[in-house]
Amino acid sequence: MKESEAKESVTESNIDPTLKAIAIMEYLSTCSTGKGIADISRGTGLNKSTIHRILNALVARNYVIKDEETRLYRLGLKILQLSNVVLDSLQVKNIAHDLMLSLAEECRETIHLIWLEGNKGVYVDKIDTPESVGLLSQMGMQITLYCTAAGKAILAFSEASQIEDYLQKTDIVAMTPFTLCDKQQIILQLKQIRYQGYALDKEENRLGIVCVAAPIFQGKKPIAAISISGPAFRFSSEIAEGWALRLIETCVNVSKKLGS
Repeated sequence: MKESEAKESVTESNIDPTLKAIAIMEYLSTCSTGKGIADISRGTGLNKSTIHRILNALVARNYVIKDEETRLYRLGLKILQLSNVVLDSLQVKNIAHDLMLSLAEECRETIHLIWLEGNKGVYVDKIDTPESVGLLSQMGMQITLYCTAAGKAILAFSEASQIEDYLQKTDIVAMTPFTLCDKQQIILQLKQIRYQGYALDKEENRLGIVCVAAPIFQGKKPIAAISISGPAFRFSSEIAEGWALRLIETCVNVSKKLGS
């Protein structure tokens, strides 16, 4: 989630107190370092007195941690505990994990399980590469659909009306010089992905990172994807594509166990 997405456009008086607390935590989730009350106010549109009151309550319950020396705030481990409960409850994660381990042992690159949540993908499981250079992804992190291999793999097998709705509502921006931004070209690419059964990300989301992904189905609906990712100097698009059939096999096995 981008920092701007945490900012509400309506006046503070119209916001439910619970939503104010959520806005603060969502804003802090976009920050790699602690933030002061003034920063949080600018990021959420809430006034400082409201923020101070809510932060005190969140700190008391360990949802937010306050550095007493710098007076900066960041998310606490209580959030991680809750997210782990949610992740552990996902049937697809429990089914896919051992298959992901087998795939990781073979390819020696980073394996992700990405769950479709609204118009975003969410990392729900990860097997790290044993190599010295890996990926700094985190569980619960959101990814964009139109420029990631996992996102495109899920999107390609969605209903045409869902794809159209997604493209209408999504602000397509270039994440790298290689990002495909023309919506008609994206539709053509999704048709090709649907035909071949897998998607590639050739440094379209992050420079220097190449990825291949295939979808997981529950019934006929794509609900998740498994991806193999690595640095471009070691995991070229040609190498990534060479793992496509093995990846599809893994995803088919997960889908079958989900009843597809």
